[in-house]
Amino acid sequence: MKRIGILASRIAKDNLALYNFYVFLLAGLFSLIIFFLSMFSLVAGLALMMYAAKGIVVIAPETGFQKLLWTSLLLLVIVVGVINLVAVLMNIKVRK
Repeated sequence: MKRIGILASRIAKDNLALYNFYVFLLAGLFSLIIFFLSMFSLVAGLALMMYAAKGIVVIAPETGFQKLLWTSLLLLVIVVGVINLVAVLMNIKVRK
């Protein structure tokens, strides 16, 4: 998270407005990358579980696993959002 501030300060070159803009931009891009990588592994894991439990589970895959996927992705969004908020709050600067 500290590297976001280091990279933003190198790009902005002593301009506070640009620094804060790049902190938001870099933190957002980092969060998107983390979200998509985590989402892919989550969906792949649930797909493998659904494939493996096809003969065992009595519930319909369309309803049971859809709720599980929806809940998992919602919790993933919350976690990534909190991480993004912490990264921005650690790196943002205000004038004194």
